[in-house]
Amino acid sequence: MPVVPINEATEDEKGRQIRPILYNTAKDGSGTWYVPVVDSNGMTVILPYTMAVAQGGISGHTTINKFGRNIEIDSNATADIWDGGATVGALPAGTSLIWVSPTAAATHDITSTSTSDDGDPVGVGARTLKIFGLPDWDNKEISEVITMNGTGNVETTNSYVIIYRMQVLTKGATNVNVGTITATAKAPSATTITARIEVGKGQTQMAIFAIPSTQTFYIDRFYANMNKAGGASGQIDVALLVNPEPDAELTNFLVKHTFGLEKVGTTAFLIPFTTPKTIDGPAIIKVQVESATNDMDVSAGFDGVIADD
Repeated sequence: MPVVPINEATEDEKGRQIRPILYNTAKDGSGTWYVPVVDSNGMTVILPYTMAVAQGGISGHTTINKFGRNIEIDSNATADIWDGGATVGALPAGTSLIWVSPTAAATHDITSTSTSDDGDPVGVGARTLKIFGLPDWDNKEISEVITMNGTGNVETTNSYVIIYRMQVLTKGATNVNVGTITATAKAPSATTITARIEVGKGQTQMAIFAIPSTQTFYIDRFYANMNKAGGASGQIDVALLVNPEPDAELTNFLVKHTFGLEKVGTTAFLIPFTTPKTIDGPAIIKVQVESATNDMDVSAGFDGVIADD
């Protein structure tokens, strides 16, 4: 178990103190670690390790759940699992089957394809949006909230080397977001869409994540499912990829794990890593699929814990 300062207490969102302690950790038959934490009432509660982390009970640790979906991957296509990579029809301008990150830290233009996604004056769709990412490869996650301006661009205050999550915070009565919302890096060419929210989804669905040099990522689950309507069985290969030096180059990834799926209809597969896969920062982590069949709808993701070094 990681070292936790036993005298350092944290508060949850309801103001309750959670104080982690190190002794008497236990592991069940499924490989789940349990940790005793003492709340502000002096009661000791035994929680799964990841639950204790999620509640803020272990200093310097954060749970991560990254998931994504690509609704259309055709035969002989290689595609990252993100909102901008479908092979149905023409790809939206600025997107590609393979996700592309900014070549350097850059501000981004946030816009929608609908004037209804507006916060001033308020529209019937998305009004405010929260953006998460890294400012560089040596510092932890930053975030900001922007007010949507319909089809007009809103430039982020922060510069990002990667945006890996966007989420609608406030919305109108018609839909969580009426149009497609995109984040486009302003440099060097102002054409690369690095994050995208599909109509009505409310947040990005991108199985892509990154950590800086000051953190380590412990991946404990890797999963995927595919949908294939009728006819011939669907076939895909799924890979967990890592770029261990995004500060030097952005295009080459190591293969950390693979598995295949084949079935008519819907099938899913989950790999629990009893011994977590350890990813040292800086790194970009993503899920990529190679399809042997047309019209594959694939969802995939990975879970784990980030620890400060």
